Amino acid sequence: MQPRFFFDLTPVVSPFSVAKKDLPGLRKHLLEMSTEGRAEEAIELVVELLGQLRDKNTELELKVHKLLRKQFGRRGEGIGAEQLSLLLGLLEEESDEDADGARDENADGADENKDDEPLEDEATETTRKKKKKRGGRQKLPEHLERHEKIIRVANDERRCPKCGDHPERVCIGYERSETLEFQPARFFVTVHAREKLACPKCESEIVVAPVADKVFDKGKPGAGLLADILVGKYKDHLPLYRQMQRYRRLGVDIPSSTISDWVGAVLEQLEPIAKEEAKAVLASFLLQTDDTALKVLDREHPANIVRGALWGHIGDSRHCYFFFSPDQKYHWPQDFLEDREGYIQCDAAGCYDALFEGDDAKATEVGCWMHARRYYVRALDAGDLRAAIPLKLIKKLYKIERKAAKARASPEELLEIRREKSKPLYEELGRFVAKHFETEPPKSPLGKALGYMSRQWVALGRFLEDGRLPPDNGAPERLNKIIAVGRRNYLFAGSEAGGHHAATAYSLIGGCELNGIDPWSYFNDVLAKLAGGWPQSRIAELTPANWAAARQTQTTASN
Repeated sequence: MQPRFFFDLTPVVSPFSVAKKDLPGLRKHLLEMSTEGRAEEAIELVVELLGQLRDKNTELELKVHKLLRKQFGRRGEGIGAEQLSLLLGLLEEESDEDADGARDENADGADENKDDEPLEDEATETTRKKKKKRGGRQKLPEHLERHEKIIRVANDERRCPKCGDHPERVCIGYERSETLEFQPARFFVTVHAREKLACPKCESEIVVAPVADKVFDKGKPGAGLLADILVGKYKDHLPLYRQMQRYRRLGVDIPSSTISDWVGAVLEQLEPIAKEEAKAVLASFLLQTDDTALKVLDREHPANIVRGALWGHIGDSRHCYFFFSPDQKYHWPQDFLEDREGYIQCDAAGCYDALFEGDDAKATEVGCWMHARRYYVRALDAGDLRAAIPLKLIKKLYKIERKAAKARASPEELLEIRREKSKPLYEELGRFVAKHFETEPPKSPLGKALGYMSRQWVALGRFLEDGRLPPDNGAPERLNKIIAVGRRNYLFAGSEAGGHHAATAYSLIGGCELNGIDPWSYFNDVLAKLAGGWPQSRIAELTPANWAAARQTQTTASN
């Protein structure tokens, strides 16, 4: 039961604001309670007030820390092994109770390190980082075209000064060095000359070659130019007016409004390919999902801007699909994923709960250790050294994953490794949560970390069920970074249609990223195929994953 206050404590900003305004009233009220024999109630009231002030103070300290870190500190959440060991050592010194727990954790960690001899220990990790810093200049790629420029010895130095007749010295070789040069991209015009034939005898029956394939009927832009515009805007984050300026420097003046019309028209042609990506994502073994905001210009809104969203989905690390929504309401991802059966990996956002709960739920939730870890990093940033214990254990989980990936372990082999090495760490984390969950205030940074992990405990353990399941949802978050950088440049989509066009572009560029292919080469080839009348029945062959597979097959056959 919350105590009833007879004085104003809202909004509570800090202990100092309470001291200036409310302490006399608080003192009077406590004295009255003590005189009436309600001393125990008065103590509970003071404890409750102190708890509120402590929580608020912790919250403000964390916000200040975040602002300082954002302004001056590092952006990554990685914590070095040496730093974690130091924090665990400090934790041992803080209190006897925590010291025993920390020693137990360290003892377990030491035993695990002995058992995990093949794994990278802290020393190996440090050595690996140092090896990356190599001296010397990097060699220029062998595939680049090379133009040799002969630098001759000066005429007055070509004769030998020691010989009497001063004969001219003979070339015995060259000392070579290389410089990397660059020429700006260039425009060129393809002239389509359609042959016309006529009968020389009757001078009639004229026949003309068919019209050239073009992306737009009677349009000027070729596939290569349109591919450059798409990659420039959605991959290299160049707003259209900057691309207009770049083209003007190359000698061609194209209005930004014209470029904008081209972008909209070409992305409408590419939309069926993105729809095929959606089908492939929904049919995949593992579907990973995350969303990111996208502001949209809306002149009817008081602020002229509405907050929409791009919902990203990755299927089996090969297929990518984004769709746009004009707001961030829960029904959008639920509508798209309502028929999904199988694994879905997400960040435990509330909009996905309906997919996993209830009798009608068809999907199985896979938790994200990256998000679970993030809460403990925040707790450690807030000064709670106890967070170093789960961070150390999670670090070991990822070491196991890196080691298995380096060894190119199959899913079956990876599952065995996880059962042998990762499961004990998972269980140790469970004991840590059980030990502190009941006593830790839920609003404290560590309490929030414990609460997230306890709610997600079953989902976080799913990676122990199948070697094909990754431990975290990092893949869609990494693709969202492409969108985040673009937002800082073009700021917003010009309309809802622009939001849908952006979703199509990011779907295909995301697919190129996942399959390791150059997006310009992909768009250039696909747009040329569409212009040539590619049949709709074979449109699935043009998704980035299938396009890359076909290219690989062609390369293998030619070799």
